[in-house]
Amino acid sequence: MTKLITIILLSCLGALLACQEPVDSILIPYNSKIVVECYLNPTEATIRVALRTNQPMVGSSEANLITNATVTITDGQQTVTLPFQGDAYWIGVLGNSRLRLRAGTTYTLKASAPGYESVEATCTIPARVNDLRWRVDGVQYIQDSRSYRVYNNYLLVWGSTIPAERQYFALGRQWAYADTIQTNSGRDSVFNGIQTVWDHFVTDEAIRNDRLFVRAFTGRVTERDSVLRNPRSTDLLLLQFDVNAYNFLKASQLQKQNGSNPFAEPSLVPSNIKNGLGIFGAIYQRRQTVP
Repeated sequence: MTKLITIILLSCLGALLACQEPVDSILIPYNSKIVVECYLNPTEATIRVALRTNQPMVGSSEANLITNATVTITDGQQTVTLPFQGDAYWIGVLGNSRLRLRAGTTYTLKASAPGYESVEATCTIPARVNDLRWRVDGVQYIQDSRSYRVYNNYLLVWGSTIPAERQYFALGRQWAYADTIQTNSGRDSVFNGIQTVWDHFVTDEAIRNDRLFVRAFTGRVTERDSVLRNPRSTDLLLLQFDVNAYNFLKASQLQKQNGSNPFAEPSLVPSNIKNGLGIFGAIYQRRQTVP
């Protein structure tokens, strides 16, 4: 009996070894698709559509631009074709009587290119909410090494009106900075950059009911009553979306935040592109510079 069990185990081991193949020889189904990214913004002077290829799960392929596509946008009455210029398909809309971006209007985007299945998507531009304002909501000190980092908190305040339909927003801040370090030669080296942080992706209900604020860095102090050092100005950002852009960008932001966390739940990024991937949505952007 022992001999029989040994023979069976050796046979199973041989079968498993025979099934081993190099990882790069395993074929994973992959279909090339058009990836779309386009946001209609009535306050912008242009409509831009970026078309790229999707990437396989394994391999070194990169998402390449698609430069030979036919791209059209229509409002049901007028249709315009967007030529490829530089790195995207785009046209100017200010003064263009053939296609104007209006709240409440539904637009359809179509794109086709050799070697790909044609794609299509629709987007309805929401009404722009104007009953919003930023209000200073106190100064905050956060200890940082031997000093304090000083912030102004800005509360987003909703007015008295309640929209008939759900509205979608993102609250954030952006600032330019110049950080100086001491080098081995004794000379200072300055690095310049821009950083953008998104604090909240929320609906109009959350803005009305919750105290949602963003934090603007104003400088460092050695003591609470000393003079501010390294002051910077911050741009407060408020984005308003249609539901498609909101879901896409919120999921994309969550995916970026979880990218280096091996214990994070998978983030599935939605798409409203028929036969393809990506997003065709609407967006309004408001920017306010504060001290």
